[in-house]
Amino acid sequence: MNLAAYTRHLRARNRSAGTIAGYRDAIQSLAARHGNADVLGLDAAAVDDYLIDLLGRVAATTAGIHYRSLRAYYNWAVREQIIDRSPMAGMAEPKPTNKPVPVIPDADLQRLLAACSGADFEARRDGAVIRLWCEPGSPRVAEMAALTLADLDLRHDQITVCGKGDKIRVIPFGAKTGTAVDRYLRQRARHKQAKLDALWLGPRGPLTVSGLAQMLRRRCRQAEVGHIHPHQLRHTAAHVWADSGGSDQDAMVLFGWSSPSMPRLYGRSAGEERARRAARRASLGDRL
Repeated sequence: MNLAAYTRHLRARNRSAGTIAGYRDAIQSLAARHGNADVLGLDAAAVDDYLIDLLGRVAATTAGIHYRSLRAYYNWAVREQIIDRSPMAGMAEPKPTNKPVPVIPDADLQRLLAACSGADFEARRDGAVIRLWCEPGSPRVAEMAALTLADLDLRHDQITVCGKGDKIRVIPFGAKTGTAVDRYLRQRARHKQAKLDALWLGPRGPLTVSGLAQMLRRRCRQAEVGHIHPHQLRHTAAHVWADSGGSDQDAMVLFGWSSPSMPRLYGRSAGEERARRAARRASLGDRL
């Protein structure tokens, strides 16, 4: 698949670690869909099959990211004369939907965390990851995969992430998340690859974007809560932030958004519920 050469190309173009991880995940996910085949040998029908399957499992915006990542990879392969023609030439991008992403009920999140309540390595790791995804500023899945030990600050209970456009932001986290991360680090110290820089480790090395998504699907099955995708946790964290009275301006800083429309988009499915609660708190009738 020439992933090493393509990764070198992305680094030469000064792409962030999170962006590179996202590109690699799309390529590896396409390969996995077709029995770990060399994606450079796939035809248009095989790529289309992958995108259709993806649309059945994730939000259309996420499928669109995979589409653009794969298109960029194939275009690079054409420029490098590795293949004659991109199988995605003329292929339309998945259309984003206006359907709001549903906010996850607290009860489902509690069951999800209960599924990670063990004291073994994977339970400690998975519980820490899920709790970080629930914090205000919830890292994107590529940002989570790119975290290193140096990005973690347990003195101030915060992580530093490099997001879209190489935008650096700091995400504070609460005491329970700090405890979960600390417990994971004690387990991580005994891992056979503990000397690696990557924060999240799997059986064969750093946990990838695909590995994080697979972990979440596995924990959802164990918790019997139905499928939850990582971006849904980010939407839920944004909803909780807004519901607690957090400002849109602060949300843009924490979540790494550039457009002022993003705070209104995230957690939109629970917007009416937030409005009703705000109305009750501000009821003039109750003050008269």
